[in-house]
Amino acid sequence: MSRRKKKGLVLNKYKLGIGLTILGSLFFFSLYFAEWSPVVMFLKTYASVAFGEVGLYVFFALCFVVGILIMAKGYLMKLLIRQFVVVMVIVSAIINFPIIDGDVTKYEKLWWYISWPVIALLQIMFGGKAIATKAFVIILFVLSIIWILYSFNFSLPNISLKSENKPKKVESRRWKVEYEEEDEEEEEDEKPNFAQPVSRSLIKSLIKDKLQRKIEEKVKEKKIKPMINFSGEKPTFNYAILESNADQAVTIDETFLMEKAKALQNKLMEFNVPIMIEWFDIGPSIVQIRIKPDEGIKISTIESLTNDIALSLKSKSLRIVAPIPGTDCVGIQLPNPKPVMVCLGDIFSTTEFANDMKKSDNNLALGKAIDGSIIIKTLESMPHLLVAGATGSGKSVGVNDFILSLMYQNTPSELKFLMVDPKQVELELYTGLPYLLAPIVFEPEKALKLLKRTEQEMERRYGVLKESRVKNIDEYNTKIAKEKMFRIVFVIDELASMMLSKAKRDVENCITHISAKARAVGIHLIIATQRPSVDVITGLIKANIPTRIAFGTVSEIDSRTILGKKGAETLLGKWDMLYMDPSTKSPIRIQAPFISTEEIEKIVTALKVKYMGGLTEEDIYNQEIVALLENKMEAGEQLFSNGGSDDDELVERAIQVISQTRKASATLLQRKLGVGFARAARIMDTLEEKGIIGPQDGAKPRDIFI
Repeated sequence: MSRRKKKGLVLNKYKLGIGLTILGSLFFFSLYFAEWSPVVMFLKTYASVAFGEVGLYVFFALCFVVGILIMAKGYLMKLLIRQFVVVMVIVSAIINFPIIDGDVTKYEKLWWYISWPVIALLQIMFGGKAIATKAFVIILFVLSIIWILYSFNFSLPNISLKSENKPKKVESRRWKVEYEEEDEEEEEDEKPNFAQPVSRSLIKSLIKDKLQRKIEEKVKEKKIKPMINFSGEKPTFNYAILESNADQAVTIDETFLMEKAKALQNKLMEFNVPIMIEWFDIGPSIVQIRIKPDEGIKISTIESLTNDIALSLKSKSLRIVAPIPGTDCVGIQLPNPKPVMVCLGDIFSTTEFANDMKKSDNNLALGKAIDGSIIIKTLESMPHLLVAGATGSGKSVGVNDFILSLMYQNTPSELKFLMVDPKQVELELYTGLPYLLAPIVFEPEKALKLLKRTEQEMERRYGVLKESRVKNIDEYNTKIAKEKMFRIVFVIDELASMMLSKAKRDVENCITHISAKARAVGIHLIIATQRPSVDVITGLIKANIPTRIAFGTVSEIDSRTILGKKGAETLLGKWDMLYMDPSTKSPIRIQAPFISTEEIEKIVTALKVKYMGGLTEEDIYNQEIVALLENKMEAGEQLFSNGGSDDDELVERAIQVISQTRKASATLLQRKLGVGFARAARIMDTLEEKGIIGPQDGAKPRDIFI
């Protein structure tokens, strides 16, 4: 805990105003009541040397007027109220100068002098009025000097004798560390005593001032490090490290197709709906039967028979697309009896993805459509993405697909991520990657801070584009080759935890503002939720994020909330999804590629080996954002802590965590101990000093010696 430094002579405008006013008042009061007093003679003798006889009066008049003007903003009244007694005693002392040479001795004529009882007492002690008055003035003068020194926080030099038993203190820029010769115990910091009755407003103001000082200290002392240039070939990792399913072709028994087609025709004929079988679309997990109704048959008639058709086809899930966009057919979609899993590595290895990479570095591998075609969309065309789906539908796998697709095509100098993971398990695998601008955030309060900081960055970038006379980030990077702007992708794994908090309106406003403007400056949102209800996905958010993906939902209402249409409630799960953007009036059914946890770990390890040589997590994170995120908790902990006891307890708990998990990282301690990243990093340093863990060696895990 940092110690409070002693203040030196600090002048502010109010103290300066007080000094000038007292100086001017003292001169004119003394001049009026005791023209030949020692005070006036002293001022005349020395001040006239500098200002002359006429300039002397002008100088002290200006002192008085300027002092009044400086204190004009309400401070003068506060001064008179607080220091009324002191001011009146000083004025009374000056008025008492005539007593020295006067014959006024009766109490009736002296009652209005506040200092009269004191002078009377001094007169008894010294035996004369003149001596008593002089003694009183001297006492007031000494008290005034002490009061001025106290008010101006003037600290006298510390005089102390060297003692063998006292610890030796070593001063550093921020911390004062004490070393004992025998037992190396830390001296407990003094804690503000809040046991006395103090108003809540005073405590809040103290906390607010301390937090503000903490921000300023961190910004000054933790200067933003220059951006590290991560060069290298693209793609950034080899897709060969991923699993492949390319050898397994999508096949289906023709007998199955004929049986389903015949059963479909028979059932519709029972309701006087004659149709023709046009074609079969065979996808990895879905088979679509294209039918063409005879003239005069309403499409709504076929849609109304959904349950009857599902019964006749003996299908556990059935979806009707009426009509199929761009055709005169109706699609009857049912599960493939022999589904084939789509792998992300297989998408990366296709010529379609390679060709799209030549045009853009921000392609998202969505998966395969019903007809088996590869679906790839660019982030610029979206430019933000809203993903929803029930638990187990494949939502998190889809988000990982999008993150890895972008990392595959961009170096850390070209792309940065900000991640919010309230569940603390979905995005934790990406910890320590140089693609991250800041540590992964778990708390909704910090997530809101991150959103607001992103909003500020958006406005700053617009100012840069305006000065450079360009319209978007691509034009800027082409024109300004030396200072390229990286794209920022803000990933929120679970929006519900933020939207159901007290700061719902602030979260909604930030998301709306960013989604409405951030496209041109290269900032994109990928927002996911497993609760697609109207209190989470509000109308404002939907209006500003037209690109949406729905995995399997629980009800038709949830499907309409995310897509504006029904259909997601009939999806199969297991990465089966509906995609919709402004260019598609109807949702497109896609089988999203699967990526396992082991594959993600392989990719993360490969990227760390490639980019993190000799670097630590503290080196890659933006220190300004880290200070912003850690300010509230760290300052609060230091304000109400009892010194080193809390840290000692956390160190002991950290040792237990490392001993059980056999892993040692600041992110692990941050999650397990519930502390901020900065404090977790300090605990790691403490453990390294104690010899419990080894030093950081690039991307390699630390050695554990317990």
